[in-house]
Amino acid sequence: MGLKETQSLFVRLCLDSAFREQSFSEGGEARTFSSMEKEVRRHARSLVSKRLGAVKDILSATHAALGPGFAEEFRKFAAAKEEPKGLNRHRLDALAFAEHLAGSVRAGLLPNPLQDLLAHETMPARMWAEGRALVFRLHKYPPQRIRDLACSGNLPSTLPFRPCLLLWQAGRGRRRGYFWREFSPWP
Repeated sequence: MGLKETQSLFVRLCLDSAFREQSFSEGGEARTFSSMEKEVRRHARSLVSKRLGAVKDILSATHAALGPGFAEEFRKFAAAKEEPKGLNRHRLDALAFAEHLAGSVRAGLLPNPLQDLLAHETMPARMWAEGRALVFRLHKYPPQRIRDLACSGNLPSTLPFRPCLLLWQAGRGRRRGYFWREFSPWP
């Protein structure tokens, strides 16, 4: 086995948990790395932890709302889904994980206000992915209030219905990034 094939096998062992388990239990193709099984598993965990850190940065209020459950849920998600490829893979990973969490909200496993929080936190990544400079979004609950509650660790399972409209805009020139303004008849 040449260097290119060895590197390719090592990467697959680190990224594909089913292949890793099968290879180390049966001795298959991975016999080259059998003496390094512990190191391969540690490296695989560190790659998932790196992905988790990047997603935590993008979904910071969701992370605060879910606490340790965020990391547990992400590790399950990462084991079932392949990591996105490319330069902006962390944004794509965060979008996919947010959609996974939104499915849990729809199934009643997570509090309803989390749906609006996820939509709010992922909007910059969605705008980037879709190439949009301006977005109007209707929310059931004011996102800033949900963020404040989530960051304080007190996100309730329900909130009073207080619809609001958010205007998202991509910055230009020196003002780079994504900015939003909330419009609501309630204080």
